[in-house]
Amino acid sequence: MLRTDNQDLIWKRIFFIISIVLVIVMPLLSREFGQNGDEDIEIVYGRDIWNYYLKGDKQAINYDHATNTHLSGQEFYGGQFDFLTEGVHRLFPQWHIVYVRHFFSSLFGALLMMFTGLLAYRLSRKKWWVAVLSTVFLLFSPRIFGESMNNGKDIPFAMGMVMGIYYLVRLLQDLPEKKNLWKESVLLGIGWCIVFGTRAAGGLLFVAYVGLFVLAWYVLNRQQWLKLQENKYYLLKRLSLYLLVSFVIGYVLGIVSWPFGLQAPISNLFVALKEMTNRSVVIRVLFEGRYTPSNSMPWYYEVKWILISSPVVVIIGAFLFVLLSPKGYKSYGLFTLFLLLFMATFPLAYVVYKKSTVFDTWRHMFFVYPSWVIMAALSVDMISSFFKEKLKWIPLTVAFLGLVPTIAWTFTSHPHQYVYFNSFVGGPSGAFGYYDLDYYIVSGKVSAAWILKNVKRPPDGSQVRVLTNMEGMDTYFGKDTTWLYSTYARYYERNQFDWDYYVTYGRFVSAWQLQNGKWPPANVVYSINVDGVPIGVVIKRSSKASYYAYQALNEKNFEKAVELYEEYIKTDTTDEMVYCNYAIALASVGRLKEAEEALMKATQLDASRPDFYQILAQIYNAMGDVQRAQQSLMRAQSMLAEEEMRRNN
Repeated sequence: MLRTDNQDLIWKRIFFIISIVLVIVMPLLSREFGQNGDEDIEIVYGRDIWNYYLKGDKQAINYDHATNTHLSGQEFYGGQFDFLTEGVHRLFPQWHIVYVRHFFSSLFGALLMMFTGLLAYRLSRKKWWVAVLSTVFLLFSPRIFGESMNNGKDIPFAMGMVMGIYYLVRLLQDLPEKKNLWKESVLLGIGWCIVFGTRAAGGLLFVAYVGLFVLAWYVLNRQQWLKLQENKYYLLKRLSLYLLVSFVIGYVLGIVSWPFGLQAPISNLFVALKEMTNRSVVIRVLFEGRYTPSNSMPWYYEVKWILISSPVVVIIGAFLFVLLSPKGYKSYGLFTLFLLLFMATFPLAYVVYKKSTVFDTWRHMFFVYPSWVIMAALSVDMISSFFKEKLKWIPLTVAFLGLVPTIAWTFTSHPHQYVYFNSFVGGPSGAFGYYDLDYYIVSGKVSAAWILKNVKRPPDGSQVRVLTNMEGMDTYFGKDTTWLYSTYARYYERNQFDWDYYVTYGRFVSAWQLQNGKWPPANVVYSINVDGVPIGVVIKRSSKASYYAYQALNEKNFEKAVELYEEYIKTDTTDEMVYCNYAIALASVGRLKEAEEALMKATQLDASRPDFYQILAQIYNAMGDVQRAQQSLMRAQSMLAEEEMRRNN
């Protein structure tokens, strides 16, 4: 039997023990997670907000002309988290800003899990075991757990939404019986404040949620409607006052850390909403085996991401909740069904309707997922009602057992939980080359740790040069650059520079190369593998001949370039750009047949590069082979046309 007074007390204690452990342990674990790809610009934004208040600097109001183009549009985000963490870092400068951010992000993540459980408790008609199950479902949803450690935008926003909905439901449920609900009103305001302060435009969504759910509470709940009719003036007056106080608290405290919003507190909310609905920033996203611009993704993009990267038991449970909705209506009432289904689907439907720009995976939609988790937990509750009293424990046991593989994976993949994929696509190994894995470049921290542990300081006082296409190396390596120097270089341009080690990851690598086993390249000395596939690697340079060859090529010393490329190819036959440049050097000295062979090897290493076929067409023209020149050119044009079609779709 799942519920007696004694058992309910036990479940309650379990819930609060889990919550306390999460609040303590997650911030401690957060230091083990790498810096994400957005944190550099968010740190700058927090510093600019600080300077706005203390120095009158206006940078945080407009980034149209910022020297760092990645900051474009940053002013449209609420700055609460960035300002908070910058302030704490100023108070404790010895505490690195990245780890300050991770500490607070993970704290928000723990609170997100706790408030999801509390909301489940209220919506399940106060069953603590449902609260525990919901919390555990969310805890062992690896995407949520992993991003809780370093995502200072989407995790606090989701937490604010769930916290706010919880206190709104609590306010509505307790209003007729309790005379004093000011605590609930203030805490609702704090949830509202976090929503406004994280994504200012999201505060407008929460305003709509509050109005809609209050209306639904009375329209869909006959008992509450009758109570309202009995004492309409008194109840409405109290409720209106509580909500007004909540809104004022949320709006004032939320907007105070948003310099752009302070310039026009009403109109700039709508300016931000318009920008957030369709961001002007466009990036390439790997989805279903192809790179597609983020403003041209298929309508089902976010939904599919949720379905393939959440625990299967949660997905099945959420769908069972929909199928069991007639039973749910009897068990929890129409309001609960409406609230959960609306929270779970409306934001996703809105994104489809507005054809919004969507970035990496479904992190911008994390705030819908707690409702999926609660629906899954409630479906277990409903299924248990079909069993005899002594067997009601079976559905709960099955639910926990269904989560066991994901629990085990959460521990074995640490600290890269956020690259989780479920069995619908064959886990990370099945998703490799078809969906972004380490899209937030978190693996760089582990790669840097390997270098610090295994690469020795040169005895002659020279520097070890580390190149990377990942942010965060300065954080990981520390301030001592006397022997270890790091800087940025694009992956496909790496052999144009002087380096000893190159730290990289699979993002933006050709999908064809990923799918055909052409990545990572040769000379990998360390690989971070999840489910047997690499998400990040450290490459040790076998020879610097390619660097000197590229210099010779630029200086039009083609004979020297050919000689140096031939020297390098003896140590590495996996670099398509080396073969491409080698072909150009060969063609420049009249060795056209060898140039053709070199370029054909480049196409074998990456058959998706139209520029390879364009150069090949030029070589065939120089050889007098018009037919093959036309074939190569047509192939290049076909590839470019297909890419343009995806961009404009």
